[in-house]
Amino acid sequence: MLMVRKIRVALVYPNLYRVAMTNLGFHIVYTLANSLENIQCERFFLDKQRSLETGARLKDFDLILFSWQFELDCLNILEILHRNHIPLRRENRKQLIALGGPCTVNPMPLKKFIDLFFIGEAEVNIIPFLKLYSEVGKELNAFAEIDGIFVSELNNSTKRVYLKNLDEYIPKVEVEDTAFGEAFLLEVSRGCNRGCRFCMAGYTFRPKRERSIEKLFEIIDTIRKRKICLLGASVSDYSNIDELCEKLCKRNFLISIPSLRADTLTEALVEALVKSGQRSITLAPEANERLRNIIKKNISDEQFLKACNISFEKGIKNFKLYFILGLPTESEEDLKEEAELVKKIKGRKKLSINPLIPKPHTPFQWLAFEEISEIKRRLKLFRKYMQGKAEIEIENLKKAFLQATISRGDEKLGDIIEKAFYYGKGMGAFRRAFKEEGVSFDYYVRAISIDEKLPWDVIDVGVKKEFLKKEYERALSG
Repeated sequence: MLMVRKIRVALVYPNLYRVAMTNLGFHIVYTLANSLENIQCERFFLDKQRSLETGARLKDFDLILFSWQFELDCLNILEILHRNHIPLRRENRKQLIALGGPCTVNPMPLKKFIDLFFIGEAEVNIIPFLKLYSEVGKELNAFAEIDGIFVSELNNSTKRVYLKNLDEYIPKVEVEDTAFGEAFLLEVSRGCNRGCRFCMAGYTFRPKRERSIEKLFEIIDTIRKRKICLLGASVSDYSNIDELCEKLCKRNFLISIPSLRADTLTEALVEALVKSGQRSITLAPEANERLRNIIKKNISDEQFLKACNISFEKGIKNFKLYFILGLPTESEEDLKEEAELVKKIKGRKKLSINPLIPKPHTPFQWLAFEEISEIKRRLKLFRKYMQGKAEIEIENLKKAFLQATISRGDEKLGDIIEKAFYYGKGMGAFRRAFKEEGVSFDYYVRAISIDEKLPWDVIDVGVKKEFLKKEYERALSG
């Protein structure tokens, strides 16, 4: 009888446990990996030195899989390897290290450290990958034959893969001790067809797909948790959202939805949330109506205010609102209009303001990241126009600068990231590393010529570059 070798797989989330456990993709990979008889997959986190399941050490595993959800987590990836005495550079170690998650659509900044990258959705290629690894081990050339795998050593052109029919696989994920509390994570849809020009997920998770309501209720019938957190790129866009919420309420489930779109928010949906005890909602106006048209978020001020009024009248008293600073053609008049829009909303308002981060595979990938001094000036103006009518928080601008740098980085940036990691990981560490490598500190946040070859061109996410160029030009033309 042929003996199949047992493979020990470490699944690592390079951020806090509480953050990791809200991530559906992380749970999906863990479940799929452990569905194979010869795979023993255990989980690691930034704030837990040993595996969650057995307390094992990371360096004792054959294969290490990282989830890369946020650009700055690349520093945490290096931190986890370093503290476990695992060489950072791929040519210096025995383990194979692979990376999945949304940030892999530009693998270049981590190419010197990571053996291979999963481009797309795990349901499609994680099982074929693990089966092949069981046969060939660290024979890297073999993995390029699997769709959606970029092999650093080969620099192979790679096309993103995705699950075409969401009804084929429905994850069953219950969580505790997370931002969602104790809940069942129910993904109703994936991808978005709106095409907001700044949003990477809107381009790299296409096309929009929905799970049938019949399949959802097959899963709902098995749920033990009382609270269900509905997930999707925009849950209120789900075609059967009112029917779903109505039936969930009749079964006495509590419903939670992380964020909503103002133009598809309905009275029935808000009523279901209020019945579940929710007293706050999150919306993303992003800007005033003129700038929303430029970024292709085609929601009018009237639609936005209507959504807020419906919510307030039904019992929602707290609104978290997301705005972006530094959009193309943004003026002081735009900031005034944004402030006036917020003032018209009843209830308690908390604003989260973030600078525009140009992302790969979007129409805005060619834009510059606005200078920090200019962002501060505009924020000061916005605060003045708001007249204290809302609580305002803003993303750490130094971290935003570094996020923009890593987002559009190339292979050379890997050397800089490595040095900055050893120098302390902060803004000063990066300045020192850039200087030593002879690269201008603002090189990766500059405006890029529309005809320039981009580091991430080797990755095909399913959206033509010519289409992105046209969208970019339309945005700049107003």
